[in-house]
Amino acid sequence: MYESQLLKVKIRAGKTDQVVEFLRTLQERGNQSLEAMRREGMMVESMFLERQNDADYLYYFVKAKSLLHANEINLQSTDALTLEIRKFISETWGHIVSPEPLLDLDLIPDEHIKPLRTRRKTKPSVAPSALPHALSH
Repeated sequence: MYESQLLKVKIRAGKTDQVVEFLRTLQERGNQSLEAMRREGMMVESMFLERQNDADYLYYFVKAKSLLHANEINLQSTDALTLEIRKFISETWGHIVSPEPLLDLDLIPDEHIKPLRTRRKTKPSVAPSALPHALSH
């Protein structure tokens, strides 16, 4: 089982363009970013931008084996990317809220559990296109 967290971050006034540009560079440096995630035990890291009249907000969603462990590894890290991210956060992030989680499900396979053996598939008696969708009822 993995732990998840969502943060709603108020972006400091006038810093939205800087946030967008920096996050684009992280996307472009995918291998570096993914290596940092692996080191911290992160499975998912997503950010979304919301523009409102009063301010702009960043929604930051993470899923990790252990959020505490991920944070500890991040705080100990001295690699260039981590230092750059810390500087970015200190310059652009304002007030942070962490909403209460109500539902957290995932199908991320746990590498400590052996995968189930699958049986050979049998052909359905009805053509797949004729089967109703599970949500159509």
